[in-house]
Amino acid sequence: MESLWIEGVGCTFNRMAAAPLLLPLRRMQVLNRRKARGTILLILLAALVAAGFSVRASARAAKGYEAATLVETETYLPCASGCFPAVEPARAFCFHMGDGAVIGEGQSYFHEGKVNGMEDFAGSQVAIRLSRRSIWVRPPDGPTVKIERGSQFEGFKDNGCVAEVHRPILAQAHGYRRPAKIPADAVAIAGSGKGDYRPLFLWFECAMEPDAKGITCRRWYKDGESAGADWFCARTVDGAAVGTDFAFDPLLSHSERVVLTSGAVLQHDNRGRTNGALDRPSEACR
Repeated sequence: MESLWIEGVGCTFNRMAAAPLLLPLRRMQVLNRRKARGTILLILLAALVAAGFSVRASARAAKGYEAATLVETETYLPCASGCFPAVEPARAFCFHMGDGAVIGEGQSYFHEGKVNGMEDFAGSQVAIRLSRRSIWVRPPDGPTVKIERGSQFEGFKDNGCVAEVHRPILAQAHGYRRPAKIPADAVAIAGSGKGDYRPLFLWFECAMEPDAKGITCRRWYKDGESAGADWFCARTVDGAAVGTDFAFDPLLSHSERVVLTSGAVLQHDNRGRTNGALDRPSEACR
């Protein structure tokens, strides 16, 4: 039997006698090392999964925003002249994104003035994220602002913006069954939103008058009842003559502003009439 003298302690260490005691210790060391390696692997795996999730989440967030140009932004009263005194004005926005336009609006009352501050970014590139009902606007220097998608503001100067205002209105109009009283060649256009009925859309039919000096546009409500008529000169606001074969664009027009398919706008006829007849027939259209 092999023995080992340990100095300073005064005892003899017998290896064979100690073997049964050392074996469990070695097994514990091996198990501890395996557990340690397993724990380290689990930590590394969790870190990799978290990093991958973070990268994917970041990619999704970045992908959700797209570059757009804030073309126009204007303040208006959505309820026109029928507003309560305390009603806060809304701010309408139009963005160019890709080949199309996106419109929305918000009220500064709900956004602590952030919406009104957005007017400083008109003409600038911003990042926007879209959902069916909302638009998140991230300007180059400022907080992200959430606004509602869609607007009924018709004062946009850009035709693409106006078309986006009218598109859902005409889609709603085409969802109604055309009344029998409406002529077959009448088309739906956006209403003025003014007057007692504040029609969202009207049926519209325009024709050159017999003397070719003016254009009469007859109008009907969605139920087929007459909404009267309006008159325009046989020329555009730029002074160009309009031929008898003129055609207007329903998507760009509304009941008080008729836009031809060429993009030109008809000049409104301000001559006095009684029951549709000119008070002074010899008077030039003005």
